[in-house]
Amino acid sequence: MVKKGGKKAGKGAKVVVEGAEVRRLGKWYGDAMEVMLEHARMEETVLFPDIQRASFPGVLDKANEQHGRHLPMMNGIKEDIKTLLTLELGSSLFHEVLVNLSVRLKALQDHTIEHFKEEERELLPRLEGVRRMQREEGNVSDKSNTAWASEAMGTMEMTHSKLFAFFMTGLLPQEAIQYLDLVCRCTKNTRHLVSMLRSLAERLEDANPAIIHNNPTKLYEHLLVKSP
Repeated sequence: MVKKGGKKAGKGAKVVVEGAEVRRLGKWYGDAMEVMLEHARMEETVLFPDIQRASFPGVLDKANEQHGRHLPMMNGIKEDIKTLLTLELGSSLFHEVLVNLSVRLKALQDHTIEHFKEEERELLPRLEGVRRMQREEGNVSDKSNTAWASEAMGTMEMTHSKLFAFFMTGLLPQEAIQYLDLVCRCTKNTRHLVSMLRSLAERLEDANPAIIHNNPTKLYEHLLVKSP
């Protein structure tokens, strides 16, 4: 039984709470989907062209095929969430769609993890090989590593603005620290950088104020930087 204000709530209150949970799930998934789509677009516009120039047959075909396979899965999950919002909470059909949604989410998670592992195993070493070959031949790319990272971030506009805190809180602590350092080095627009860091600090404070106030870090120092 759902309680509110120390008293038992009626059936209507329970519907509000559960309906709100479904809406929160929809908001969370919408944000996650946007980050994933931006990641795919970044790969296709920034990373893949350099690998393509090195003429690695079949590698990009497989990566593009995976991107194409993920999109219908993501859209199916989105439709399941929309369907849940139209059903009677607790009904047999609601439960059936919820179970189906759980299965779809697990499948997408498994596919995504495998996709990232394959990228680290196959694509990234080839990209580094291309850059090493360019350096050895004296045909150095006009993009330094920092410039390349800046370009990659630039193609992921929502991830590095409105959804930055959402994205960062999904990383493991060590990954988050490494990525935060990369963001600070590659973001030339100080105002934009401060905005991203402030949104992250606010998210951390909402979760646990002691994270920042009791343990000041370089993150907090960045927030004190004045915009030009």
